[in-house]
Amino acid sequence: MAEWVLANHYEQIMESLTSGVLAVDASGRILLANRAAGLHLGLQEGDLHAGMACDASPIPEPFRAIMREVLQHREPATRREIVLTQQDDSPKEIGLTASMLTGPHGFGGAVFLFVDMTERRALERAAELNRQLAQIGELTAGVVHELRNPLAVIGGNAELLQRRIQPDDAGRRHVDAIHEEAKALERLVAQFLGFAKPFELDRAPCKAQALVERILTVCGPNADRKSIVLRAPIASGDFLFDCDENKLLQALANIVGNAIDAVPTGGKVSVLAGQDGSDAMFEVLDNGPGIHLKPDEDIFKPFFSRKEGGTGLGLAICHRIVTAHKGTITFYNIPDGGARFVIRLPLGEEWL
Repeated sequence: MAEWVLANHYEQIMESLTSGVLAVDASGRILLANRAAGLHLGLQEGDLHAGMACDASPIPEPFRAIMREVLQHREPATRREIVLTQQDDSPKEIGLTASMLTGPHGFGGAVFLFVDMTERRALERAAELNRQLAQIGELTAGVVHELRNPLAVIGGNAELLQRRIQPDDAGRRHVDAIHEEAKALERLVAQFLGFAKPFELDRAPCKAQALVERILTVCGPNADRKSIVLRAPIASGDFLFDCDENKLLQALANIVGNAIDAVPTGGKVSVLAGQDGSDAMFEVLDNGPGIHLKPDEDIFKPFFSRKEGGTGLGLAICHRIVTAHKGTITFYNIPDGGARFVIRLPLGEEWL
């Protein structure tokens, strides 16, 4: 009776752990796997059971590779990290350690203890991003201020020359080129200044539908030029929430603009607004190629861009605006193709 009670308590303890526990013998057969092990590895209940060979199991290959390494070298592993790909193509970061099992005849296998580090790593990256933003702000603010005046002089003089030189003059195209490039640099300087300088939110009650309609107005002409279908159904009706409407418009318009650039001619981009519990939620979906990153890449990191001619500041600024609202911004790949960005913001107590 005492042995049964002890075994029952042992099983309850193992199943109550939030960390994954996976024990294998020296030949690589599973001795024990708790419920959290399958959950962290993205498996169904019952996929792991005692007696199953690890190489014949549905355990993801990155995890199996470490298991083979540990069993082959018969050495413990500490503070190892792997990245698994989930069903929605998003990454899951797993941190694990491996300890040796010893028995009457020496080496008897290994015990793997692992946890989901995805949220923790996301918080660490957000903290690092904010640190980088502060550093970049200090370094660039002075430089771009010095650039604004010369650029204004170049752009202003080019505009004066445009008025004096006839369109059919041979030198007019050079003046036009100077003017266009000066404007492009002025936009870039404005981006750097907006990115570098600290800002305070000007919060006020905002109607979700009004914000979405402004996005259509701002992004509509760009969509029309590519024959993109830009639509904006309101998922859960109109509602009020607290935000800095102009800054949030800037963030959402940037994401919508990126989606329009990413989809082929004739593609579709949707903007959805809705309530999810105590959050206002905005989604931008497209049917483009999706976003496929390497494990060490972060699209919200300053100066990371895959767009030709992109500065890599647009999504970094979006991230800054959303986090200033105490919200979150995430993205996923849609199984049928395309990307989905989700922004969540607290509604504000008076709207709950």
